[in-house]
Amino acid sequence: MKLLSTKWVKILFQALGVALFVIILTRVDVREIARSYRRMSPMHAGLGIILLFLLTLIKAVRWKKLVAAQGRAVPLGRAFRIYAASLYLGVVTPGHIGDFAKSLYLMNAGLSAGRALFSSVVDRFFDIVFLVVIGYTSLLFFPGIFKNQLSVSSLLLGIVLLAIAAFFWRRDILLRFMKRFVSGMPGSNFRTNVDKIITEGLGEFEKLKRGAAAHIALLTLFAWIAHYLFFIVFADALMLGVSVPVIIVCVSAAIFTALLPVSLSGLGTRDLVLILIFGKVGFSREAAVTFSFSFILVYLIQGLTGLICWLTAPFDFKQASEAAPGLEEREDASKQE
Repeated sequence: MKLLSTKWVKILFQALGVALFVIILTRVDVREIARSYRRMSPMHAGLGIILLFLLTLIKAVRWKKLVAAQGRAVPLGRAFRIYAASLYLGVVTPGHIGDFAKSLYLMNAGLSAGRALFSSVVDRFFDIVFLVVIGYTSLLFFPGIFKNQLSVSSLLLGIVLLAIAAFFWRRDILLRFMKRFVSGMPGSNFRTNVDKIITEGLGEFEKLKRGAAAHIALLTLFAWIAHYLFFIVFADALMLGVSVPVIIVCVSAAIFTALLPVSLSGLGTRDLVLILIFGKVGFSREAAVTFSFSFILVYLIQGLTGLICWLTAPFDFKQASEAAPGLEEREDASKQE
């Protein structure tokens, strides 16, 4: 019997993130942070909300295009509600795993698990690619933030480029690697079903033609422009005096931190990363935490919008589970351990 189950390990990491956040708050002047937000004008706040709505709309259109490439039509209004609901679930789950709830809606519509996961995986993949490219470019214009910056960021960019090549041109190599990984999993039925999901998912890439991929890439670029503009507007409204390249680096680092399944939406870990970056360029802890709170505002706004959409566009989890047989078996096996 394991001393610590996966569930308790996740809870422990989330608790550590919250504890780190509380410790950071005890080391900064909270009143100064509050004053910064009281100075913010309603115009800046309204512009920020508009940019977040635009961001969600663009991403919903992108996901709609991905699903259309698979031969399924989703009305724009429903695509927006589904995408917003998945953002809400992403906020409340470590590593934003809840973002993949979009696939459950497609399972309800009759797609198999592998085919349904395709659009969510590609959706996340395009975001990560652009995040790395934008972050890398900003680092070139603002060197010296951390040690071996060019080497580390170039290595990360190289890994992303290799991943692009594997997904679009050498899926056979990627499939062999994934099959080798799956072969080490316990439970023959579970391995068989996971292998089927991976094979089906990778097979869907053939349906993503160059024109559609270019269109999706363009939508991703517009989405990230809206995303970064939100934080640039808020940094200006908070009168932090931080340059645009530093904001881009901070946003990129904060989003990467939130994607790691070690805290709840990057709480605590994001603040620590921003304090380190702000300190490197001569800004105070208070300025870093003030900027970090803008991420919490994003999650609150997107979470509230997503919750409303979640309540108006629910999915049938039982029906989705039937589209991915074998997963319940794995869950029961984990409980027995």
